[in-house]
Amino acid sequence: MNGQIHVMSIEHPEETLLRSADVIAGGKRQLELLPSGLKAEQIVFGAHTLEQARELVRRAEKEQIAVLASGDPLYFGIGGTLAKLAAPGQLVIHPGPTAFQLLFARLALPWDGAELFSVHGSSEPLPWRRVLNADTAAVYGDRSRTAADLARELVRHFPASANRPAAIGCALGTPDENVIRGTLAELGRLEVSALSVLAVLPAPRRPGLPLGLSDAEYAHQNNMITHPEVRAVVLSKLRPVPGVMWDLGAGSGSVGIEAAGLAKGLQVFAVEQNGGRAEDIRVNAERHGVKIHLTEGKIAEVMPALPDPDRIFFGGGSSELEAAFAKLKPGGILVATAVLVDTVAHLAAALREFRTELLTLNVSRAERTAAGEFLRAENPITIAVYKKE
Repeated sequence: MNGQIHVMSIEHPEETLLRSADVIAGGKRQLELLPSGLKAEQIVFGAHTLEQARELVRRAEKEQIAVLASGDPLYFGIGGTLAKLAAPGQLVIHPGPTAFQLLFARLALPWDGAELFSVHGSSEPLPWRRVLNADTAAVYGDRSRTAADLARELVRHFPASANRPAAIGCALGTPDENVIRGTLAELGRLEVSALSVLAVLPAPRRPGLPLGLSDAEYAHQNNMITHPEVRAVVLSKLRPVPGVMWDLGAGSGSVGIEAAGLAKGLQVFAVEQNGGRAEDIRVNAERHGVKIHLTEGKIAEVMPALPDPDRIFFGGGSSELEAAFAKLKPGGILVATAVLVDTVAHLAAALREFRTELLTLNVSRAERTAAGEFLRAENPITIAVYKKE
């Protein structure tokens, strides 16, 4: 065992390894479940788990180390942290069933197509639209956001999901195990333990795709927002994919937020100089359940610190167009919009050898007056698309 770190599920502990260990590390609850008579030093994981994990890797050179986890240590567990620190072959994993497995087993439901999420130990927003758009989903909570809290949050974001069937599993795999079925609204009224998982079960009512949502869905100032029809066309030209996207001069953040909702695995980096609009982006990202990496500042000053992008949206400006395109990865796409004549001229002249499309979108909306309805034209929007081969 020397030189190796054995990471095991507390639900299925390897007692021989525990009795020969010099050090046993784990959460407070896991250590309390250990059998009596063990001689090992016990280390409780706390607020500085990463530093504690580094120390365990160092001590494993001379001591026998065992680490306790719940379920599969490599699924949102301590095993993932140790795997980043340990040398090849140093880590030995002894997995147990995950809370997800146990909950679906108790429900006697297949889960091979389920979408799985975790907010355990995270302040990330709940990706509520992805959860509710899945046929079947499960979300692992924690003390700050129990399964009941998550059910309430889903209903708050999409009230039509209130009657969607769901279930909560508490303390699964322990003597205190409890599984409760109900609707999301019913489960959201409960008080449940921190060790809880929410399963969202099939239902016909789901939120629509985040594509061209109405302006009312976003906090914005002084009409500084890419309007729904333009946003839908921009996203169709961007073709969001997993990777990195820049949303430059982000305004309300609507384009980046919808792109993140459409492409799982897409990291959106938004840049906005105006403090009020930057706050709108924070509010909108939380409202729509996506993570946006936001930087307040001037585009030219912020760009060098950003990871190279696969996609770029440049809204309403063009002064840094060429510099942004230079950072684009091969195969990447940049889409820019313009209203002002000078900006349109720049988009038409710039990067001509890389431009694949230049189009103008004209939108007119019906307005009702005493004399009847008429169509009021909005400002035409020019959209330029550039691709780096």
